[in-house]
Amino acid sequence: MGFFRGLGKLTGSIAFTTFLVLAILLIEMVDFTSYDNFKPLAGDIFEGRLFSAVSDSDLDDLRNFLLFQCSGRDMVSVPLLGGQPVVLNCNDVRNSDKTQLKSLITTAVVDTAYYKDFSCSFIDCVMKGDPENLSVVVSSEGNEFYKSLQTYAWMGTVLGLALLVLSTETWDGRLKGAGFNLVFVGLPFLFVGYFQSSLTSLIPPELEAAANPIIESLMSSLKDKFMIVLGIGVASVAAGYALGFYLSRKKKK
Repeated sequence: MGFFRGLGKLTGSIAFTTFLVLAILLIEMVDFTSYDNFKPLAGDIFEGRLFSAVSDSDLDDLRNFLLFQCSGRDMVSVPLLGGQPVVLNCNDVRNSDKTQLKSLITTAVVDTAYYKDFSCSFIDCVMKGDPENLSVVVSSEGNEFYKSLQTYAWMGTVLGLALLVLSTETWDGRLKGAGFNLVFVGLPFLFVGYFQSSLTSLIPPELEAAANPIIESLMSSLKDKFMIVLGIGVASVAAGYALGFYLSRKKKK
């Protein structure tokens, strides 16, 4: 019986910690790749790349060109994003000045990138490894993929914890067992700085200024989540030892 309890504790601990880490990462990715978060972050990058070398006279010329293209049309298609057409509403073009035109085009580019229709599944796109398909990681399709995995991650976490609890005989042991596993899960926050440096080193120099705030925001949010888990783990371990001490004193009496 002792062998099976030990095996249950080991299996439960591995499942609990693995799926909990996965669930935390998925929470972060779902939030990070939501449209409301993607739009301002990607908008700054795209606007910088599209208009950094564009003068006011260039914007006037672009607006006049778009107005000409919009003659008798409701929508106009402009190849801006790597040759991929970006669709603009002609009424929006007519009602915008050259300053508003930048925001209008940037929003259209963001929407085109976020809602891009990929010719491969999420896994296949990631496995291909080319930049065009890797953008699926921060797309609407990627967001839906992360959401679909969340349920399974939390189910795995609950099942792992249940197996760990059922394999432990005492409540103080259960609290300590769950707590130590939570401490183990929370420890990665100590290495967030290393992960951030590694990610930053992969960013092309021309995108560094725009990408660094995004990476810092992502790592800071992850650090907060892991610190919460660590705090709960420490509290559980302390509660386990306190309960064990109380029960041992009560037994002696």
